[in-house]
Amino acid sequence: MRLERHVGGLSKERKLTYLREAGWVPEGKQWRGPGVEAEAFPLSRALHHQLTADLCAALGGRGWKINGYSMRGYAQLVDPKDASTCALPAALRRQARRDGCPVRELTYALFLGAVLKRQ
Repeated sequence: MRLERHVGGLSKERKLTYLREAGWVPEGKQWRGPGVEAEAFPLSRALHHQLTADLCAALGGRGWKINGYSMRGYAQLVDPKDASTCALPAALRRQARRDGCPVRELTYALFLGAVLKRQ
C-alpha cells in the first residue's frame, strides 16, 4: 500500500514541508532523518519512513504496539484485541473496521493529527 495515496496525494512542496517539520534534513538529492545515526534516503523513501513513524505512533494511542521493523522499514504491530501481529497496512484496515470508517479516512485523520501535533 502506498501510504502517500491515503494522505491526500501530497504535492512535492507539501512533502518537503512535511519532512522538514519532522526534523529531516536535505543532503543533495537525499534526506537524512532526525536520528543521530540515521541513513540518508531518497525523497520517496524518506516520506515512507516518516509516514510509517507517524501512523505507528498514532495507532499506539489506540493500544497498538510496535513489534519491530523490517530491514526495508516496514512496521510490524501487535493488535491490542488479540495480540496477533500484522503489518501497518493491515493494522490500519483492522482499526478502520473497528472505528466503522474507510481506511483512507482513518489514515488521513491520523496523518493530520501527527502534522498538527508538530505545529
